[in-house]
Amino acid sequence: MNNIKELLGLRIKELRKQKGITQEKLAEMINIDQRNLSNIECGVTFPSKSLGEITRALNISLRDLFDFDHVNLTSKEMKTFIQNSLENLSDYDIKVIYRLIKSMI
Repeated sequence: MNNIKELLGLRIKELRKQKGITQEKLAEMINIDQRNLSNIECGVTFPSKSLGEITRALNISLRDLFDFDHVNLTSKEMKTFIQNSLENLSDYDIKVIYRLIKSMI
């Protein structure tokens, strides 16, 4: 199973390419270094501080960004992954996840 950073990075890359935007252009639009965007798209780093900017630049919703339909996991597998992952997150990242979930319900 892929981790959330890898899934999100692949999804950002997929959406960026669908919009016909280069990595360099998106990095410029969200005011980060292209190398940082590359790390995000490769699943090396999580874009917690850039999520809003990415959604605005790509003109998508947070829900679109986290649409991983191409990954075939059961609901139980996803819940287990989320629960296990929470233990390794910083307080800041937990707050980001909380706000994300809160915005979806």
